[in-house]
Amino acid sequence: MKNIAVLPLRAGSQRIINKNIKLVDGKPLLYYQINCALNTPEIDKLVVITDSLEYSDLAKTLGAEVIIRPAEISGPDSKSEASLIYVINELKKKGETYENIILLQATSPFNKPEYIKEGIKLLELEKSNSLVTYTEFLGFLLDDNDILDRPMTQVKNSRYLETGCFWITKVKELLNNNNRICSPISYLKLPEEAKYEIDSEDDLLVVEALLKKKSKLEEGRYFKKIKPIPVNYDDYFLTKEDPDGVQKNFLKESSTRIDLCKNEIKYINSLIKNGNTKNIIDIGCGNGLVSSKFDERYIKYGLEVSKLAAKAASQYIPNININTLGSDSYPNEFFDVVFSYHVLEHIEDPISFIENICLMMKTHGKLVIGTPNFDCAMARRFGKNFRMLHDKTHISLFSDFSLKDLLEDSGFQVDKIDYPFFETEYFNKNNIDRIFDISQVSPPFYGNFMTIYATKK
Repeated sequence: MKNIAVLPLRAGSQRIINKNIKLVDGKPLLYYQINCALNTPEIDKLVVITDSLEYSDLAKTLGAEVIIRPAEISGPDSKSEASLIYVINELKKKGETYENIILLQATSPFNKPEYIKEGIKLLELEKSNSLVTYTEFLGFLLDDNDILDRPMTQVKNSRYLETGCFWITKVKELLNNNNRICSPISYLKLPEEAKYEIDSEDDLLVVEALLKKKSKLEEGRYFKKIKPIPVNYDDYFLTKEDPDGVQKNFLKESSTRIDLCKNEIKYINSLIKNGNTKNIIDIGCGNGLVSSKFDERYIKYGLEVSKLAAKAASQYIPNININTLGSDSYPNEFFDVVFSYHVLEHIEDPISFIENICLMMKTHGKLVIGTPNFDCAMARRFGKNFRMLHDKTHISLFSDFSLKDLLEDSGFQVDKIDYPFFETEYFNKNNIDRIFDISQVSPPFYGNFMTIYATKK
């Protein structure tokens, strides 16, 4: 065995009581460093050393080996080095020896296995006795020589800010010097988020906010992914059977789609005031009929992957782009209004799709986005017979809550969520009666569709 990681946990924190087990995005704070270490192949053993039986039990359930920390090295003035040396000596009694020791800190939850791997590699490459992690600091300290000149950030000489993510030390040098940092020293630069540590209640709020989107992405909490199938979107717009067995042609549909979007159209047109022109884009504009109802003071743009649909839409939308949405499809801060109706569920990477929309929107611009709600009452009641699963090109399945979360985590303020139904032709006795037969395809019903109205922050 070569590399051991040690996570010291003391129960007597004064500023935040029980800081190390505080729930941060639904997980105890100590989880993040334990999970990082257990998923780092280069670490041969992980030990949590703690003076708390509660912390000990929790660490064990998370997969860590635990050593109880003696009282004489568990006080508020006790240094982490004392815990590291205690662990080394206790394991040596069992015949276990290590070359490198990696000190982890629970209050720095942004550590990653790839950072530790890179740190170990750098330590060996440079034949150093210890490694320190850092981020760049471009601010001013009061004793800086250039504080009076105040150079611009882009030309200022950066300083190095130590992070608490981890330190690596040669065990032999740690024992000789009683210090985690021993010359010669290697320095590993980490991304800016690594600088965040939890020492106060305010830090706890900041770190949790940063962790939430990260964990939602990693755990797939924003949407359910369905395996994509090959799609020719020119064929998609030709006549096909809907979930009720009715033949429909999306290229020629007119009144039904406009009726479904009448609230969205009314809202979008209300944004034009005092004769001002605004840039608007209809992403996935189809045949362009909905855009045709937007106020003529809008400068209209359309994005569509189907050449057939784009050709039909060109009579209503002067600026048509036949393509998918990328980060460079349009200039940043260009559109006042973005409308995207029943497109998101077809997108293989909806996270990037939303981020690219945010990029091209003006600050305080308005987003109107509609998509099926795959966690609605009918989806839950009918399961595989939910009508919106009939379309096999629906590969990114959102609920109202998960889409709201994604938008808010991507730079938007959600203003309203609407569920168009009662004002449409689908609100009728026949569809209400169909609720009771779950052996058939679910009927159109309240909550099947959602439209979210949002503002770019």
